[in-house]
Amino acid sequence: MLYAYGRHHSVLTSSSSSSFHDQEQESSHSNHRLYRYNHEPVSSNLLSRDISSILILLFFLFLLVISLSQILVVHTSRYGTNFSAMQKVQEELKQMDESMEALLRNNVLPIDKWRLLFQIQTYLYRFELLFDTFNNQTKTNITIKQLLKPLLNKSDELLLQENNSNHLMNNIKNVQNRLVALTDDDEYYQWKNREIKNNYTNNNYNKRKRNYCQEEPRYLRGRYLDENSTFPNVSLYEIETNYTNVRSGGQWSPSHCIARHRVAIIIPYRDRFEHLVTLLYYLHPILQRQELDYKIYVSEQTGNGTYNKAVLMNAAFIYGLSEYDFQCFVFHDVDLIPEDDRNMYSCPIFPRHMSVAVDEMNYKLTYEELIGGVFNIRPDHFLTVNGYSNLYWGWGAEDDDLYYRLKELSIKVIRPPATIARYKMLAHTKRVPSIWNKRAKLLYSAAKRYTWDGVSSARYNLTSAIAYPLFTHLLIDVGVPPPGFS
Repeated sequence: MLYAYGRHHSVLTSSSSSSFHDQEQESSHSNHRLYRYNHEPVSSNLLSRDISSILILLFFLFLLVISLSQILVVHTSRYGTNFSAMQKVQEELKQMDESMEALLRNNVLPIDKWRLLFQIQTYLYRFELLFDTFNNQTKTNITIKQLLKPLLNKSDELLLQENNSNHLMNNIKNVQNRLVALTDDDEYYQWKNREIKNNYTNNNYNKRKRNYCQEEPRYLRGRYLDENSTFPNVSLYEIETNYTNVRSGGQWSPSHCIARHRVAIIIPYRDRFEHLVTLLYYLHPILQRQELDYKIYVSEQTGNGTYNKAVLMNAAFIYGLSEYDFQCFVFHDVDLIPEDDRNMYSCPIFPRHMSVAVDEMNYKLTYEELIGGVFNIRPDHFLTVNGYSNLYWGWGAEDDDLYYRLKELSIKVIRPPATIARYKMLAHTKRVPSIWNKRAKLLYSAAKRYTWDGVSSARYNLTSAIAYPLFTHLLIDVGVPPPGFS
């Protein structure tokens, strides 16, 4: 049985092994077939994963292209549309160079010779009254011709030296005509203003009884405006009724003492009547508390052409200095109101920038070259640097140009403490500044141009000069800008 069992077991084993072998072979074939069957689905999954990564990469590339296109659109909107304008600016800069060279070729009157003629013209305006007073007090028989002979000889020398300059010859001939008129009508000019002369003599006699005003005025109030102060709504007529002591033309001097300083206030003006009234409301009492001999000039540009602030200030300087022997000139923006009357408008030794701290600029000096706003300068310094440049058409940079002129000639600019030199700026619509490329080009050559570009070369027409109760109104025609300066 056991043998039979063993045999049967061996038979079963062999049969099972054979069957297992057959099954194994069959399974291997089946596995092989399964592998061959499943090979394509496996590679398709791999390919699907590759396609998704490619799509993501393409998506990011698409976003990058969109971003770059947006940047290009913004850049084009800012600069591409202005490319033709930039080319136009370059052409205008070239025209500026040509215009400046033309000014040189036209032989603009040199500043040293212009100063001489200007001084002659200035003193001629005052000579008649002084000559009559001198003859009356000294009882001499000096004639005008004897006094003016050196001036006539000097003008003849200038004509011989610069006979190729039409502009120079016109200036000199104008002076000569005035001198000849004085010498021809000697007798007439000796007796013309006898009554005025006597009044002038009496006034001088009364002045001898008075002492000079104190160096530190007694009636100053200090800070009278602060950040929260508001401006009253007053009319020009109300101010005139409150300050009847101001003489016609906006001139005043203290009656109890002799003023130590003679000051001209020049306000360049255009379409700011409300601002002008507010400034006059505060400025007259401040100047009177400071005990100054002062006069206010409002220099307005006529017409609606391109604004030229520098020509307005140069023209007012010439007119003011021909009227009176001012010791200094204060060029004052119409929209700046002083907050402290201790910020003195008196005449300093060096040019003084007075508007150091302005509320619009957070009461800080924005840059060192800034001397705009309110600027005080003596006539000799102003003539030394030839005043303001006439080439700044439009708003901005003529004050910076003056700073570089002063720096070139080593003339120091001083400033009061920022705690005192405070101003409030009246609200107004900001003017669009002129193109920066033009201003930068002019500023770069500011130190080189001062000998021929300035008050000596100012071209304008004085349309009218009217003495109002609170100021003298000068209406100035500045003409049109040269090619490239519009």
